[in-house]
Amino acid sequence: MSNALADTLRNAAAAGDADGVLAAMNAGADVNARGEYGDAALNLAAENGHADIVAALLGAGADVENLGGADKTPIMNAAFAGHVNIVRVLLANGARVSNGLISSVAMKISILEENAEIGMVRAEAVEAWRQFLDAMIAEQRKQQGR
Repeated sequence: MSNALADTLRNAAAAGDADGVLAAMNAGADVNARGEYGDAALNLAAENGHADIVAALLGAGADVENLGGADKTPIMNAAFAGHVNIVRVLLANGARVSNGLISSVAMKISILEENAEIGMVRAEAVEAWRQFLDAMIAEQRKQQGR
C-alpha cells in the first residue's frame, strides 16, 4: 500500500468524507496506517466528530487504542473535543478509560471553570463537563473491576 493511499484515508476521515474513506479502504488502505504524528484515521474521525466514519473504521478493524499525536487515543480525541456519542461508540468497542483521559478532561474542566468565573463560559456547560468526567471515572472503575 502506498503512503498516498494511507494519506487519502486519513484526510477523508478527518474531513468526514465517508465516500472517500470507503474508496480508500476498498483500494486497500491500511485502516491503522499512521501519519506523521502518529494519528490513524480513527483518531482523526473521532476528534472531528464523524460517527459514521468511526463506525466504518471500527468495522474494518481500526485499532481502538492507537496512540496518536500528543499521545492521545481515539477516545481521548473524541472526549477532549466533546463528542460524547463517539466516546460511547468507542467504549462499546473496547476502548479503555485511561488516567490520561481522566486528566485531560479534568484539565479542560479547570479551564472552563476559569472562563466561567469571568463570564466567558456558561455554568451549565461546566456542570455538563463535570458530569461527563464523573461518568468516565465510573467507567474506568468498572473496567478495573472495582
